[in-house]
Amino acid sequence: MTSSAFWAFGSSFKMGDGATPEYFTPVSEVIDMSTAFSRSSIEVTNQGSTQGWTEFISGFRDGGVLTVQMNWLPNDATHDETTGLWEQFIDNENHNYQIVLPDALATIAFTGHITGFPPSLPVKDAAKVAVAIKISGPVVIT
Repeated sequence: MTSSAFWAFGSSFKMGDGATPEYFTPVSEVIDMSTAFSRSSIEVTNQGSTQGWTEFISGFRDGGVLTVQMNWLPNDATHDETTGLWEQFIDNENHNYQIVLPDALATIAFTGHITGFPPSLPVKDAAKVAVAIKISGPVVIT
């Protein structure tokens, strides 16, 4: 059987400008992206639960924290303190973001705020930053 897996190379991470209609700008030099969508469980075990097993129902979904690792470009418009991710870290507001998969496979849209902006400045490698975005509200995959 042939696999339907896809290669994530060519995916892009985009930040919204907050305008109406909203325009999404690709963030420069993104390397990797990862998050962990999750759902809570609500325990509903009761005296009538069968055979002594704990019972649960589904609770709230959580978009988790998206980590976007990139080559850090402090003077780039998508990274800087005027229009970039550093400005969004400072402003304490939620913003709209998108991850666009290659070949228009899907777009993952969400709102969130930047909770981490830790640069890495190694002697023998490129400067990098792993921006952390706490997702707030629904994640929409189209």
